[in-house]
Amino acid sequence: MKRRYIFNRTGGLEDVDFRAMGFRCGLEIHHQIFTEKKLFCRCPAGKYSHEYQAEVLRHMRPTLSELGEYDGCALMEFKTKKEVIYRLNKESVCTYEMDDTPPFPINLQALDIAIEIALSLNCNIVGEIHITRKQYLDGSIPTGFQRTTIVGVEGWIPYKGRKIGIYQLALEEDACREVSDIGHRITFTTGRLSMPLIEVVTKPDMLDPLEAAEVGNIIGTLLRLTGKVRRGAGAVRQDVNVSITGSTRVEIKGVPRLGYIPRLTGFEAMRQKSLIELRDEVHRRGFYKAEDFQYRFIDLTSSDMILSHPFIGPRMKDNYKLKAVVFPGLAGLMSYRLNPKWNFASEVGARVRVIACLDQMPNILHTDPGDEFYIGYGYSTFLREMTGCGEKDLAVITMGPAEDVETALQEIVIRVQETALGVINETRQYRLDGLSDFERILPGPDRMYPDTDSPPTAVTDEMIARASAVIPLPPWVRADNLRELGVSDQVTENLMHSPFLNELEKAVKIYPESAGLFAQIINQLVPYYQKKTGRSFSREEILQLLKLTGEKSLVKETVTLLLSKADGKADWAGILKDIKEIKDERIVDETISRLYNENGNCDEIPLNGLVGMVKNRISGCVPGSLVRNRLVELKGIKS
Repeated sequence: MKRRYIFNRTGGLEDVDFRAMGFRCGLEIHHQIFTEKKLFCRCPAGKYSHEYQAEVLRHMRPTLSELGEYDGCALMEFKTKKEVIYRLNKESVCTYEMDDTPPFPINLQALDIAIEIALSLNCNIVGEIHITRKQYLDGSIPTGFQRTTIVGVEGWIPYKGRKIGIYQLALEEDACREVSDIGHRITFTTGRLSMPLIEVVTKPDMLDPLEAAEVGNIIGTLLRLTGKVRRGAGAVRQDVNVSITGSTRVEIKGVPRLGYIPRLTGFEAMRQKSLIELRDEVHRRGFYKAEDFQYRFIDLTSSDMILSHPFIGPRMKDNYKLKAVVFPGLAGLMSYRLNPKWNFASEVGARVRVIACLDQMPNILHTDPGDEFYIGYGYSTFLREMTGCGEKDLAVITMGPAEDVETALQEIVIRVQETALGVINETRQYRLDGLSDFERILPGPDRMYPDTDSPPTAVTDEMIARASAVIPLPPWVRADNLRELGVSDQVTENLMHSPFLNELEKAVKIYPESAGLFAQIINQLVPYYQKKTGRSFSREEILQLLKLTGEKSLVKETVTLLLSKADGKADWAGILKDIKEIKDERIVDETISRLYNENGNCDEIPLNGLVGMVKNRISGCVPGSLVRNRLVELKGIKS
């Protein structure tokens, strides 16, 4: 079950000892499941369209938890003052999605699938399903919360001779898909909203970035082999939780491909290490808590010199403000390097972009040389004179609508004060270059509270027995079975992702001696001819092809001809009647002799080339292995 994952071509992380750093990683794997209806209404599942007949405008606000407290993430999202637009298609949403109708009872088809998958992950199944509301104020769910429930707990999967723990498997509704996010307006389509989704949450048992990707592959393969999860863009995504010794958990949200995980988690570990070192540096300067950071705000809106800056002047408007914040004793903070491409100023700029909605970059400029946000030598000198910023001090400026600038200044101060803490709990969004960017403060337990609209649902023994009866063998067992029949590790891994794996396993039970050829047919020949001809073979057609191959002891070359001649509904036996199989060594030997007599330079031709020339001269299908063996024996060619 091991795929090859790398840190990607640009390198930069191969020589890092992540285990010495105390690297720990856990995964949250989200997968849509195949159902006819959505999770809490009767709208059809999986019906997507770019068309919409109506739009709804919403504003989000936080609500108190059961303990009378606000979640920090909810308060942060509220600061953004977003206008949220939902595009509605009448064929895929109803009044439930818009929070105008209470939820229907939970979709029992989805619950059965969730129980089956939880059992596959060796989880203990809960006795009752209790629906919980999980606040989401980023606008991705119109209600402001996601309905979710735990189905199984304390599971595990095998990996490298140890067990990777599974905290829980949850069943929940999917969120909207973002169309655009510009300034204070964010737009969503609602086709996938409330689609049934399972979430598999692992323990932080992965000890380096490659292990994180490999474990994700095992779980993803297990889910796909159930045949009950959706595939394709948007149907699956991973949240990756990373920490190192001395740090706290940071979540990278919505990673769409497992291949991104090694580089993302590797750079995140390096970022955390640098933030810990930065914390130690500000401590050495005497900054231990928020109160130790002194600062002052200065209005620069009327400064002609600063307004002449090429980034600032052209962007100023009548209602815009230009302001600075000065931090005594913090020179060099913004240019502090966190990874090969990322300074601390990038962290601050990302926070300002998300919370203050100043998304035209650069959205801050500062007085620390060596960074893309550096204001420049001449402007820096003038800014220091205007603000009374000494050589050991730091000045940061930002511009935009007056209210947004005030929000930005407060966030700059907060993020600078947080350097005394080292690594902070936050959710980050992935970037294709392997880095990650601030998305929001990491939610806490105060975002969760019971859903009073949904009564408990009992999980009966009959439901568990029904799910147990249809659980497929786990992928690690299926892979071992194929290896025992002589199929190589790499081919076995590829077969775990083949849509025809079940058909191969059925045929192997009847003709185990043909396992190697069956694997070649499924792994190489069928995909090649489907792509070449644009024809899709059904599962039944492939099963019959494998059975015929085993029954007639067909060779690869014959199967290749069968696939190339298939037209309409494949009648393999009928096509085989028109194919003449050559297994007589005398015919091969005579053809080799004629070839050598007619071509004086045969000894200079590579063996593979000679095999092809012999096969082309024989009228019928002849195994390449037979031709190769006869050339080696008759002509003494080295194989």
